[in-house]
Amino acid sequence: MKILIRQATIIDDRHPDNGKARDILIEDGIIKKITGGIKSKVDQTIEAKGLCVSIGWMDLRANFRDPGDEQKEDLSSGLRAAIRGGFTAVGIMPSTNPAVDCKSDVEYIIAKSQTSPIEAVPIGAVSKEAKGESLAEIYDMSLAGAKAFTDDKKSLREAGLLNRALLYTHSLGLTLMHFPYDDKLISGGQINEGIVSTAMGLRGIPEVSEIMMVERDLNLVNYTEAPLHLGPLSSIRAVDTVYHARQAGAPVTCEVALANLVYDEAVLGDYETVYKVLPPLRTEDNRLNLIEALREGKIDVVSSDHSPEDEENKKLEFEYAAFGMASIELFFPMLWTALYGKIDLQTLVATFSFNPRRILGMEIPKIKVGEKANLTLFSTQEKTKVDRKKLETKAYNVPEMGKSLKGKVICTIFSK
Repeated sequence: MKILIRQATIIDDRHPDNGKARDILIEDGIIKKITGGIKSKVDQTIEAKGLCVSIGWMDLRANFRDPGDEQKEDLSSGLRAAIRGGFTAVGIMPSTNPAVDCKSDVEYIIAKSQTSPIEAVPIGAVSKEAKGESLAEIYDMSLAGAKAFTDDKKSLREAGLLNRALLYTHSLGLTLMHFPYDDKLISGGQINEGIVSTAMGLRGIPEVSEIMMVERDLNLVNYTEAPLHLGPLSSIRAVDTVYHARQAGAPVTCEVALANLVYDEAVLGDYETVYKVLPPLRTEDNRLNLIEALREGKIDVVSSDHSPEDEENKKLEFEYAAFGMASIELFFPMLWTALYGKIDLQTLVATFSFNPRRILGMEIPKIKVGEKANLTLFSTQEKTKVDRKKLETKAYNVPEMGKSLKGKVICTIFSK
């Protein structure tokens, strides 16, 4: 099959034509030609206003609830939603029921996603049953295909366990990810601690609960000299702390979730549970500072942190509703609507294309003649209308319903 991509601006600083509009000819999954203009009989032509092309996007953090809670999302619906979101690879979190903590669990994900037109990247639990008590079967899971290890939104409160996990994963050349949050500092926290939490009568989650854990984790990184990926972070103070540590030589990277770049705590004023996320939405000043940090290259990864929930777990009184937002399918238009004019496209796209793969030690695709096509095609000028009936995700907690957003994913082309 021959596909012609017509006049797409290349977004890839490794490419000699970076920032220039080019025609790209793909034949049977292989990039055959990249020039200013191609005349050829083809089976399909792809063109759009404001069309751009980059290497295929990768979401570092998505929950697909499979196995155990398939009524919220399953691997098939989650991967279809990821395709619609522009991703050709997805890091699948282990916080399922039961948690992905052994070789057979990883094999289940790989087997069930084998026919998907994108790459499912299993991420295993660090601790058994993700309980934070003892290490899981990390080596066996890595042999089965797990690319990284984390307990997702369950922080490792015991420093000794994180210390052992750092030493073990480092010795095997594996990636360790950790969510820094001391949930015992103020138990039962619901939203950011501040004026809004006081006005709403809800228990707050202070920034210090994140910052304290970040500082502890960085001390362990310096002690073990082992790499660590921290996130998702919500506080600019935490991001700056990680950045300064990296500048001083610490092997540490960080991540911020889509929601914390797009929204601030003000959207919670009507007790709308779709915006109840963890880490919580913080102040508008904090959000703007996170965007500036992203622009300056202090944030390595922007993830969807896709956390699908059903109506039963989300349409409740605020304090009883589950944390999480389902955002993988609308990832780019949500981001582009919020960040348009505030950041250059190349810097933004790197945080969900190059950087996640680099952190996981995966091969990074190339837009190059002779290479297998692994591409995301998207428009910065066309719009996305959010229509519940047209979404692939099963999730109830999808934001922006009925709205028109800037930017649109056109398609993905991925040749395995």
